[in-house]
Amino acid sequence: MKSSWVLTWGITYPIFRWLFGIRVHDRRLIPKKKAVLIAANHMSFADPPLMGHAAKRECFFLAKEELFAQSRFFRWLIACFNAIPIKRGKAFDMHLFKEAYRLIKKKQAIVLFPEGTRSLKGTFLPFKSGVGMLALRYNIPVVPTYIKNTHRPWHEWLTRRSRVEVFFAEPIYPECPSKDKEAYEKFTLRIEREVHRLASIAHGRVNSKKIGEAASKASHKSVNPENQTLSARKKADWDIQVNL
Repeated sequence: MKSSWVLTWGITYPIFRWLFGIRVHDRRLIPKKKAVLIAANHMSFADPPLMGHAAKRECFFLAKEELFAQSRFFRWLIACFNAIPIKRGKAFDMHLFKEAYRLIKKKQAIVLFPEGTRSLKGTFLPFKSGVGMLALRYNIPVVPTYIKNTHRPWHEWLTRRSRVEVFFAEPIYPECPSKDKEAYEKFTLRIEREVHRLASIAHGRVNSKKIGEAASKASHKSVNPENQTLSARKKADWDIQVNL
């Protein structure tokens, strides 16, 4: 474990835990001693350190390379949080695959934000298939994660008016390694649905037991996302519309 990670985690833990009163649900579902991808929605610059706090194990983050060009201080700061630069919109980033493979061989946790950018209004954006590609290429599980309320103003965190919470789901395991684009899309859709399910639980919209059963059944259905429009994908996702 890097000393810089230990230092930053030690600084952020009391801030998130006691100052902001962050709540973490089902942290136990994250594998502790093997490689895993953690896929979460993204609404704030605070999400990466928050995920490190919530997972309670050393995490590495995939971050757009533009962030590393902002300033020396910011580049140093995100490097302390184990950020890895990637090129957005590039279908085959050799650096990404090399870094991912290196971390997976070391049994590390990699955090991804499949939406590709922050959703400033708190609504879901479509998931990109990169998470499915990494999971299937390297045959590693993905823990779907929902982050609640980080798009709200910080003073609402302090007053607990908008309490920030992190919800983890059971890991989703690939059936077998694959390099098929359609398989990437299908697997990514399963993860997206599970994150939407967590959001419905977080906002009290659906009974957790019933929707969990629906998610289990839906995950075994054959779905080809390439033949679905965005609106059709939302309808297939048990008509869950999350507008926070």
